[in-house]
Amino acid sequence: MTVPTITELDLEALALLTPDLNFEDQERRSVLLENGSRDINAAPGSGKTTVLAAKLLMLARNWESKCRGVCVLSHTNVARDEIQKRLGGSVEGSRLLAYPHFIGTIHAFVNHFLALPYLRSNGLEVGVIDNDVFSRKALAMAAKNRTLRTYMEKNASVAPMVAGLIFRGADLEVASEFGALPKEGSKTRPIIQGIKGDLTLEGVYRHADMFAFAEQLLVASPQIRALLSQRFPIVFIDEMQDTSWEQERLLQLIFDETVIIQRFGDINQRILGSSEGAQNLTFPRANALPISTSKRFGPAIAQIVASAQMSGVPVTGDGVDQHAPMLMVYSTERVGQVIEAFGAEVIDRFDAEALSEGSVKALCARKQGDAAKSVAGRTLLDYWPAIASTYTPGLRLEHLWSLLAGSTKQGESSLSGRVDEVRRAMFLVLRAAGADVVRDLKADSQLLRKLSEIGGDVSGFRLLLRDLCMDRASAVTEEGRRAIPIMLFERLQPLLPGHLAVDAFAEMPIFSEPTAPVVPEKQSTFCTVEKYGRRVDIQIGTLASMKGETHLATLVLGSLGYPRRRFDLEEALPVIAGIKARAAKLPEGQLSQLRNLYVGMSRATSFLCLAVNAGRVTEECKAALQRQGWTIIHLT
Repeated sequence: MTVPTITELDLEALALLTPDLNFEDQERRSVLLENGSRDINAAPGSGKTTVLAAKLLMLARNWESKCRGVCVLSHTNVARDEIQKRLGGSVEGSRLLAYPHFIGTIHAFVNHFLALPYLRSNGLEVGVIDNDVFSRKALAMAAKNRTLRTYMEKNASVAPMVAGLIFRGADLEVASEFGALPKEGSKTRPIIQGIKGDLTLEGVYRHADMFAFAEQLLVASPQIRALLSQRFPIVFIDEMQDTSWEQERLLQLIFDETVIIQRFGDINQRILGSSEGAQNLTFPRANALPISTSKRFGPAIAQIVASAQMSGVPVTGDGVDQHAPMLMVYSTERVGQVIEAFGAEVIDRFDAEALSEGSVKALCARKQGDAAKSVAGRTLLDYWPAIASTYTPGLRLEHLWSLLAGSTKQGESSLSGRVDEVRRAMFLVLRAAGADVVRDLKADSQLLRKLSEIGGDVSGFRLLLRDLCMDRASAVTEEGRRAIPIMLFERLQPLLPGHLAVDAFAEMPIFSEPTAPVVPEKQSTFCTVEKYGRRVDIQIGTLASMKGETHLATLVLGSLGYPRRRFDLEEALPVIAGIKARAAKLPEGQLSQLRNLYVGMSRATSFLCLAVNAGRVTEECKAALQRQGWTIIHLT
């Protein structure tokens, strides 16, 4: 089978299938008509996912093979879901949502086709693949070893290194995602390697481990490359700029030269990928096709975004400029009022309907740091100290009611995180009741597998987990805490000791009332501002956490770069204002700051505000920005 060629006739048919979308501009038409291996470098808000979905739709119309399929790889489940949603809206697109096609994350592809089959064929247990679970267990094991515990107490960098232990490469070298292991011959190195080995035997892995196992399989059995290349004659990779060198190298091993590979991304938004081996990355290649027009914002914001752009065709704005960009200049004493002041400005510019339909967010490149406290505007903590109380991934509260209530506020935690919490709670209940199913288990991650081995009702247990995940409220009320033990007794009864009565079960100490009110973690990532009888809820977070989002209004908070110890907006504003040319060659630290600003400033559709300390912007710069149409306000 040959991959169907997309033609002008397909574009005509596409116009009928998607009458609400316009693909008439030359850049997008060139991308849609490209039938060979090619990179596409697309600006923020350019509709990259829409264009990709349109290509897939045209391929689906003409796809004939029932055993060879289209492969679409993304970096996040959000991106995968968006593509699937767009395809699922039509009969033609729905064909790509089932065998022989694959649409999913790179990790899911590697796990499904390579790593998991390889591990299981070699008799290795696969209990959980979760970075947070691994980190928690690795640190717990390290703390039990006197030598290693002493080493960690003396050196703050050791704990992150232990938490990030991974296998790397086909030879399964033990390394770490967060620092180098002790040198060969040291006393602690074999101890640390032993922790990795013990957790492997227990079936606990980090996501990066799966790439190492996949590489080992491909090296040992090169014929698998030919089989996968035959199965997937065309491959699309979304958000290619976030691909690490390890991932790109593995993709080169998976697919041979017969496969058509089209990679979509924006190299200027590379802020998440690992820096290790970054010099070897190939995206975007020299003949990359651009999509330079953004439909997210107008020319004014586009000009600001382009000033932080480091490569490619300059971004242009195809939207409408609704409000002039703003620079908020604050005194050191007013740093804690910046976000609220921004909220007041937003209310001044938008009516209630607009505020209800669009999100308003404040973001900063860094959440925390160690610079002198007298230097205001270093990190997000300076602007919003309450952010420090938010839930840290991997932290597991051991009190039953805390686990059931959730360690994050409603709607914030991932579904997998909630399942882990609730599963941990059920593990503690079963252990407290003396249930045989948990007698020999070391971790809650082994519970479902154990249930399967003994012929237990796995589906019923999963249903219980789901129901508890959906119901946080019962765990925070007295009435709910009285009802839950009775419900759990009924649904867990096949696993409980036969002599245990419901009254005795409900009176177990694990169900005792908490000493303090049990509530989900304080909602400290939101700032609510009221004015004129209207209100706006501003979500606050790191720039990386909001990558890929679109906002009605965005506040970009200046921050101190690490390790350069320079403030991002202080250096960028003269370039944005046009009074200073950007150096032809910049150190990596400054490039990283520019990429962060590029991502942050490109989120807004209608109103962009930058906040900078008064000591970090000159009068000349402010005057130049005003001549460009900026609004300047001062918090002093």
